[in-house]
Amino acid sequence: MAGRDTFQLRFAAVAASAAVLIFLMAGQVAESRMINICSHTAYPSLCRPLVKRVTSPRKATHRTIQALEAKTKLALAETARFKNGNQAVSTCYETLSDAVYNLASARKSIRKRDVPAMNTYLTAAVSDYGACVDGFIETQQVNAIQNAVVDLRKISSNCLALSTLIR
Repeated sequence: MAGRDTFQLRFAAVAASAAVLIFLMAGQVAESRMINICSHTAYPSLCRPLVKRVTSPRKATHRTIQALEAKTKLALAETARFKNGNQAVSTCYETLSDAVYNLASARKSIRKRDVPAMNTYLTAAVSDYGACVDGFIETQQVNAIQNAVVDLRKISSNCLALSTLIR
């Protein structure tokens, strides 16, 4: 009897160890897929926090668009406070407004599975952020708004790169 109980106990321990090992390996595979998705972007360190545990390029792109849209709205509100009297900030306010529209349109396009339209809107958003940054460079201004928009431009570039992975 004691031998049978020992065998059952060993068998249960081996089965539990195998289950834990399979669970850990599955987590590493999902993590490597996420890293692989972000490795296709120019700024993987900005990509990874936005697409945690997402392995689908479509879902990763959608999540990044949503995050970018929210961050852009925050930057737009900050820009609105300083737009009067500063041409570069005023121009940036207008281009950020355009970017919000383009991101909302891109988000709608991804839901409709219209990848070409989504890429068009994302390209326009990248251009909007670039125009804002260029306005600050031309006037030789460096401020918190410009720094925020530089990050938004990088994230939008990542978003466009992720969208090219959608099949």
